[in-house]
Amino acid sequence: MLRSLVLFAAMAAPLAAGAAEAMGGITILEGEALVYRGAGRLLGAEGLALAPGDIVQTAPATFVQLEFADRSVAQLGPATRAMLNPPAERGKAERALYLLQGWAKVKQAEREPGKPAGLELRTPWAEIPAAASALVLHATPAALTVFVESGEPRLNERGAGAATAPVALKEGQLYQRKAGARGELESLSQSALLQDMPRPFRDSLPLRAERWREQNVAARPAPDFGYADVEPWLKAEPALRKPLVQRWKAKARDGAFRAALVQNLSAHPEWDPVLFPEKYLPKRAPTVAGASSR
Repeated sequence: MLRSLVLFAAMAAPLAAGAAEAMGGITILEGEALVYRGAGRLLGAEGLALAPGDIVQTAPATFVQLEFADRSVAQLGPATRAMLNPPAERGKAERALYLLQGWAKVKQAEREPGKPAGLELRTPWAEIPAAASALVLHATPAALTVFVESGEPRLNERGAGAATAPVALKEGQLYQRKAGARGELESLSQSALLQDMPRPFRDSLPLRAERWREQNVAARPAPDFGYADVEPWLKAEPALRKPLVQRWKAKARDGAFRAALVQNLSAHPEWDPVLFPEKYLPKRAPTVAGASSR
């Protein structure tokens, strides 16, 4: 019981000026959202502070606005999965938003002196360094679409078939890339993006972080999660998967979760030492035949 209370207290950081670990928070929520933190998850709520490593997941009819310390704004659409400050290779920006799947609209202003750098945007198929811009992204397991509403960001392709040089984007351009191929720039008139994107993305919504700065919004725990709830993350790229082993190691003691891990082990082999620790015990020295003790 004491352990549960300590864990809950650690998860309940407020969106207040004194929240040292908070990097931003939820300021608008229409619908239902979940925040995966540590070994548990929370119910999304307006005013809830967000910490590095948090995974935000929205329901099929949800819109959520996240605001950060540098005044960057990320809006997430329906059925979206995103991680704040994901694990990264050496030399990559520490502040980032990883869009695994779904819709995101990210607005970033010019960096002010003394303010933290903006958010680098990452997806399975591309990464976009922080730059003053407004971008709409739609990521699926097999494709990525980016519309440049404003600004001139640069995009670096990732994965098989990626271009070796950065792609320079300009206002009004549409970038599309399918798995295994290089991306292409198109005119917006050739795409149904405007018709498909979440309706709130078309509006200019107010910043609301100040409204919650002095309020302590208590985090409410959500029901425990199963393998299917986090399967896309468990089968993501290795840099994301590996830290989740320690984060969710205790889930291997749950029968159904363990069975699913074993069944899908080829997709996340880093779980093998957790599931079958006996395979990794030190080898015993061979016994010499005919040896006898005196």
